[in-house]
Amino acid sequence: MTLEQLTQLNEKFQSKASQLAELLPGSNLLAFSTAIMRSAQKMDKVLHKVLSAKGQISFYNQMDALEEEMDELIYMIDKLDDANRKRKIPTITDFVKKGYELLSLYSICCDQIIERKMKKQDDLL
Repeated sequence: MTLEQLTQLNEKFQSKASQLAELLPGSNLLAFSTAIMRSAQKMDKVLHKVLSAKGQISFYNQMDALEEEMDELIYMIDKLDDANRKRKIPTITDFVKKGYELLSLYSICCDQIIERKMKKQDDLL
């Protein structure tokens, strides 16, 4: 998967998040979906910063920021999943699944970036 495809997948996920509030009018899903969208947007921006980081300190700072955003998104998706266990609304169940898939792809990407960074450092030694 290319970085562009990952960004597009993230944008689709954000679009789905914006539709959550329509499922349960009068609920707090609007604030929740907004927070999910913000976290997904930031996650994508920080990934680009990780890839363009100059120097080790910048790289690790950006990687830490990316991991924080991923943790935040995991937390929100987990809460949404827990809240949906009783109602079992298929759209929310599908959204949660897509969220975990997106996070999995970002996690794989982080692993590959770190692996390449370490290999590059080993090659320099």
